[in-house]
Amino acid sequence: MFRLLFFFALLAGIAYGQKPVTRYTITGHLKNLKNGQTIYLIPRAELFVPKSSPRAPQIDSCVASEGRFTLEGMLGEPNYYALGIKGQPHARFRSFILDGPLISIIGDADSLERASIVGSTSLRDQVILAKSVEVYLKQQKILESLLRNAEQKADKDSLFVLNNQYQKLSNGILDVKATFIGFNPRSYVSLFALQEMLPELPKERARYLFNHLDYSLQQHSVGRQIREQVFERVKPVRQYAPDLVLADKNAKPVHLQAYKGSVLLIDFWASWCSHCQREQKRLKTLYKQYKSKGLEIVSISVDEDPKAWKKALQKAGLPWPQLSDRVDDQNAVGTHYGNNSIPMNLLIDKEGFVIRKGLHGAELEKQLAVVFSNP
Repeated sequence: MFRLLFFFALLAGIAYGQKPVTRYTITGHLKNLKNGQTIYLIPRAELFVPKSSPRAPQIDSCVASEGRFTLEGMLGEPNYYALGIKGQPHARFRSFILDGPLISIIGDADSLERASIVGSTSLRDQVILAKSVEVYLKQQKILESLLRNAEQKADKDSLFVLNNQYQKLSNGILDVKATFIGFNPRSYVSLFALQEMLPELPKERARYLFNHLDYSLQQHSVGRQIREQVFERVKPVRQYAPDLVLADKNAKPVHLQAYKGSVLLIDFWASWCSHCQREQKRLKTLYKQYKSKGLEIVSISVDEDPKAWKKALQKAGLPWPQLSDRVDDQNAVGTHYGNNSIPMNLLIDKEGFVIRKGLHGAELEKQLAVVFSNP
């Protein structure tokens, strides 16, 4: 069975573009669970697939003994899964986010959907969110009964009022979940809550909430699906980086087009800019990380005083080419790109087109990770 588990885990790693990150062990003790009954684990999405549709293979299974069972395997990325007993309907399955190495399940086999789960780091967040919307759901349940009665009586006035009340409750649930996402940007519960909210959210609000998620969740397979749905695929007009010629510290001409074929980061700075110097410390780390993958950096000074520039260069110790943007009394490159403040940078792809302008700090790190993960 372990070879089979490893094979599925490997497939998951390929599908998500990453290697399996952890092993999991799920132990359970269920009252009324008979010897020989099969326990199995499937993706939660399978609960909503019509029986006539192709189905994904189950993740794991085992045979119960004396009311107990153990499932072990490898996890590609945290996700929603469902635990079930062979022969029972999907309504009896217990869904949960599998994001921890040790999970324990205790309950009754005849009501598995209400079993208690311990060990999932997302369980606490699930409980908090469920409690937060509980009062809204109870009120909706009452309204559903009133709506059915109004429909049977063809009472249009009551239907209008009750539908408005029901919609207000639905909006309240969305607001509660949105607030939860804002306070819990790293929680997998936030990621899956946003996925479930999408059909009811305007695109603008969905984009806002997606941008509040932690970068790691945005890169999750579900995060990428959300991105595809909420961001319009408008092909940007690509700006070509012109072949400008600038002088290096030894007054020798350098063609920017000479870097075509590499990912080029142009760093605009000045000797008097303290923010620039702090930014360059981060650039040193990124240069070391991506140099072997094809990253080149060129720093371009907007200093009016060449002596101050060269003095600052000695202190900075930057391991990449240093150019001056002064041509007579003008800034050649900065003027072309509308550069009115520093620090500022341009990220240029291997074909010579501008990828992004003005990326700094964590945003620059994210963009470089994307660029070099898609060679």
